[in-house]
Amino acid sequence: MEEDFEIAFNKVKPIIFKLQRYYFIKLWTREDWQQEGMLVLHQLLKEHPELTRDDSKLYVYFKTRFSNYIKDVLRQQESQKRRFNKMPYDEISEVAHCVSTAGMQLDEYVLFYDRLTAYKKGLDEDQKEQFERLIAGERFLGRQKMLKDLKKKLSDFDDTSLREH
Repeated sequence: MEEDFEIAFNKVKPIIFKLQRYYFIKLWTREDWQQEGMLVLHQLLKEHPELTRDDSKLYVYFKTRFSNYIKDVLRQQESQKRRFNKMPYDEISEVAHCVSTAGMQLDEYVLFYDRLTAYKKGLDEDQKEQFERLIAGERFLGRQKMLKDLKKKLSDFDDTSLREH
């Protein structure tokens, strides 16, 4: 069985690599693409074991199933509900020269974050939406009022450390 799987996987590898050239999924390496392809193939062969004997059907079934899977992953990646997952990832060793030593220390940042969270919990739904827009840098009616209120709540932190974060 394991031998059949390996033979089938070698047959569908070109499909995986072709889809990899067409689609970009954040943080996926070549090995991730292969691993996801293996998972899809395993599930496919579990449902249709006869595909190990019919190459033409194997290609069609796998290409359809894997491309649909990739499109689902892309939809999830681009979904508004999953904005947090879209945050950029930077390897610290690559950007260490850009990290300033001035600004908030870790304990200050934790306190700052806690205060922001407490502030947000005290808002009604419309205000929470405005807060999200404020954080995103958008302009809206009532922005200045919210900034003044927020500045009062965060008065313990000096302006220079707030501007850096």
